[in-house]
Amino acid sequence: MKDFDSLALQKGASVTALFAVPPTLIARFVIDNSDNPSGWAPLLSLLAICGFVVGSGVAAWHQQLGRPLMHALVAGAGVFVVVQSFFLLVRVATGGEVRVSRIITAFSLALVASVCGGMLGSFMQNSGVRPK
Repeated sequence: MKDFDSLALQKGASVTALFAVPPTLIARFVIDNSDNPSGWAPLLSLLAICGFVVGSGVAAWHQQLGRPLMHALVAGAGVFVVVQSFFLLVRVATGGEVRVSRIITAFSLALVASVCGGMLGSFMQNSGVRPK
């Protein structure tokens, strides 16, 4: 793992988990299970995407190896895979429906958000703003 700054990945992943996972949990287990469609689902999805941007940006900004986009993608995709695996296990264990197309779409959005966060983190580093 000498190609990655593990401290930057830890910081980015923890920020991503802090800001992206709670809206996702609410959307998946409260709103998805209700019979009445709600306007909260798009807002919660947007909050989760913003969480991926912020967390990936933190990973990109804190890394010291000159690979901001790679750190952003690893932090964002890593959190997505861990959380989605948990959701998948819960869905299978409870006999719920597994929607592969929804998982692929969500993963694509998480990757795009991670790239955006990586670009922001890279911009912050190139501007001379250093994390404390």
